[in-house]
Amino acid sequence: MKKYLKLISLALALIMLISCVVSCDSAEEQTVETNVPISEGTDATDTVTVEAETEYTPAIEEKNYDSEFFLSIHPDNNPVKYHWVEESENDVMSQAIYDRQQRIYDYLGVEILGTVTETSRNYVDPFKNAVKNKDGSVDTLLSHVYHGIDGFISGNYLADFNDYSQINLSADYWDLDIMEEASINGRMYLGKSDFNILWTFVIAFNKDMMDKYGDALGESVYSMVDNYSWTLDQMISIANLVYIDEGSDGQTIDDTFGIIGCQDIAFCGFLHACNINIIEPDEKGEYILSAYSDVNKAKTTDIIEKIHNLAKSDCAWFWKYQASDTVSFVSGKVLFALSDTKGMLPSYPNYDISFGVLPYPMYDENQKDTGYRSLQWGGYICIPSYVTSPELVGDTLEMLSFFSADVNNAFYDKLLGKQASDSPDDRRMLEIVWDSLCTDFAQSYYSAILDTQILYIVPYLTYEDTTPNIASFIASKESTINKKINKFIQLVSKLQ
Repeated sequence: MKKYLKLISLALALIMLISCVVSCDSAEEQTVETNVPISEGTDATDTVTVEAETEYTPAIEEKNYDSEFFLSIHPDNNPVKYHWVEESENDVMSQAIYDRQQRIYDYLGVEILGTVTETSRNYVDPFKNAVKNKDGSVDTLLSHVYHGIDGFISGNYLADFNDYSQINLSADYWDLDIMEEASINGRMYLGKSDFNILWTFVIAFNKDMMDKYGDALGESVYSMVDNYSWTLDQMISIANLVYIDEGSDGQTIDDTFGIIGCQDIAFCGFLHACNINIIEPDEKGEYILSAYSDVNKAKTTDIIEKIHNLAKSDCAWFWKYQASDTVSFVSGKVLFALSDTKGMLPSYPNYDISFGVLPYPMYDENQKDTGYRSLQWGGYICIPSYVTSPELVGDTLEMLSFFSADVNNAFYDKLLGKQASDSPDDRRMLEIVWDSLCTDFAQSYYSAILDTQILYIVPYLTYEDTTPNIASFIASKESTINKKINKFIQLVSKLQ
């Protein structure tokens, strides 16, 4: 999700709408600066500068393909109802998705037909067979976040987005940064755009509880995010303020906790939020285990030890796998909760709790040049290497992404519920999260190195009561990882 208006106020917060008209064949970014008086009684030189990002108009002409577009959706990582609906269910979200489909039909004469794949690894062979047989049953696949991705690419089952000229990758509604991070030798096999309702993780917090600690904190948590003082140490410090041993009998489910969450996927995001990628190219372009390189070794060790100590502290209630059936954020006795945007966060508006949203904390304030980083866990847009009508597929994907603004706005409202209209700070936090999405080679191509557990290094090393032995863990995995990565890259490099 992208922010189409940025407001910089020098004196007061002033909301303005600036419309920027851009010709159909232009994709260059334009900035509009408008100087207006702040208010009566102020110096006439006081101004507000409004920067408007480019608003793109479709470069694709209206057509009438009079055809169907088969969208295959992997449900584990792409909630089907957030991407395609058979009909509107008379709620804002489904209506926005249905309207997007109708707009595609009106603009291109293409009817979107959604089909659900098998879950987990079972969807891999059916997709490969569809491409091999050239049966036209899949025009685009919304994939798992990693299962089968390496085989799809090394086996030449996926097309390169660079080969689809209709797709305007420079437009804000495409996530080019993520696509480039996941690219191999300049080839972009994996797509991300505003069409993806992305699965990521945030820190939800209880606003009523947080208000009690305002004096101790000195500033709001929203200000911490804005001032880049929302760090791992700060989050841990605040969480430790909250713990209450209700029965004076040690940690039990009846206590009040500073932080809770699933000690699995949600833990993976801490390393990336602290600007550490597990695997990435070195200066020679060779993929290495960068999380434990000489540059990152001390930092990675510090992060994992801090998360481990937090997991073992009284203020935290973490559990392995799935949802907890004992301690819940909606009980009103939890300050922070590691929450995903796929299922947990959308459920909170159904309860009588005032909650806010924060990105995962950065490592320290020196990271402000990089900014916040939020690990995305949704699937990818994949174009089969064989489709019956490449032009139709390119046009449809471009317009699905272009027409997704209303769907994204509806999703914001779904996440915030009844608070949507009066929670501008939380909406802004969600924008920060979506504008800071990142991926990692170890994530996108994890199925090539599944038995190494490297993607889950943070939860894996923080499960045990003993101090994490990171050096030993890395030493037992590094050789295997390097061999598997090199083999995978060699296979991909042979593709024409």
